[in-house]
Amino acid sequence: MKLARQHISKAIAIAISALWSLPILAATNQATDPGGGSVSLTASGNVTVNSASLQLVKQVYDSGGNCLASAPADATCNSSATTIAVPAGTNLKFMIFVRNATDIAISNVRFQDVLDESGSGFTYSVGTIKYSSSQTDVATVANLYTATNGGTAQTDVVGAPDDFASKSGSTFTVGAVTGQANQSVSVAARTTFAIIFNASKN
Repeated sequence: MKLARQHISKAIAIAISALWSLPILAATNQATDPGGGSVSLTASGNVTVNSASLQLVKQVYDSGGNCLASAPADATCNSSATTIAVPAGTNLKFMIFVRNATDIAISNVRFQDVLDESGSGFTYSVGTIKYSSSQTDVATVANLYTATNGGTAQTDVVGAPDDFASKSGSTFTVGAVTGQANQSVSVAARTTFAIIFNASKN
């Protein structure tokens, strides 16, 4: 059965408290004299806020750590493959990660993924969720995979305040997702936050 794009990333969404593009406005300041009275200051000049997008990626690996497919496509992952055919019974690892390529820490990162657990989909390997936040934003996928595959184990159950990731039904969540809240996730400046879990092809 072909591992189609919808199987790699059937329902993946992200809601991130990030930097948004704002209008350029002059800041009007006011100073207060502790002894009473106040003074209005002139505008301090234009302030520019630049936004940056966070990169969300989902990849599938074989049990030997070879990247088989990636969404979006990654030239270092099986020559940019976004689909791959695997036989029933194949053991796989799914890695999902967020790169923060900014100089500012991002707080309250949330995303979720639905694993196709139908008869032609996958069977999750219980208790295999791990995470890592040890890699930089420019780490290779090979280094990211190694760090996350050997990362910190999480329980499957919704785990705030102890776990960052969990599984309920066929849905994996990371961070304080409404209705399936985990511990809040922050991604430090110039780092990558990743989770990994195991499943076999039905």
